[in-house]
Amino acid sequence: MFKFFKELVDSVKEGMAEGKAELAQEAADREAAQQENNAALAARLAASSRFENFAVALAAVYRQTFAPDLKEAHEAQRSAVHLLCIGIPPDEVEAWKKLLARDFSVTNGEEAETVVTGIVDDLASQASNDDLALWVGRAAHLATGAAAVGHATAEEALDWLEPAAELAIERFNGWDHYAQSFLAGERNAPGSNIVGRKLLASVAEKLLADELSPWKTVAWPARDSFADLVASRGAARPA
Repeated sequence: MFKFFKELVDSVKEGMAEGKAELAQEAADREAAQQENNAALAARLAASSRFENFAVALAAVYRQTFAPDLKEAHEAQRSAVHLLCIGIPPDEVEAWKKLLARDFSVTNGEEAETVVTGIVDDLASQASNDDLALWVGRAAHLATGAAAVGHATAEEALDWLEPAAELAIERFNGWDHYAQSFLAGERNAPGSNIVGRKLLASVAEKLLADELSPWKTVAWPARDSFADLVASRGAARPA
């Protein structure tokens, strides 16, 4: 009887040891995968231009709403790359295609270019800076989103956004000013509702406060620095 219980205890101990070893291996595999992913994202960020970072940051309130990256960035101890670079996580692509089709009736590159350039062409005639900020954000969201899902190239999307970025730099003096104007523009936009406004306001508040947010890590360009900002596109290393 005692031999039986001893064998039972030994078996349980052996099973526990094996279980601990498996858990440790799983944790090591997860850590290795995370480090590999972090390295790939860091390389992508290093290859990006200041102009790309600024253009994507103009769309950050929508990106953080539809594909949040700040929490994951903190957990993975990395930069919020998806709020700084055009690419989005592969598992988000199909959802974003549906999002662009629903919100902008865009399903391909030609449609994306037509809608983005139409928005950008009308920016200078917007009635107020509030309306301007809203439509700059939407243009940046659509252009970078279209590139992220493969409807257009990153270079095409950034080409479309150059006039929008230049106008934003001329009219606003920082991310706080841009955010306040954007939220005011959203409040007065056709189809705006209280639920959407509260959500966007909450996201904007987080972007203004979080240390990993592009609204913290990307400096708002000086009014006389647009040419240098555009020139950074040529200096960026291909990813």
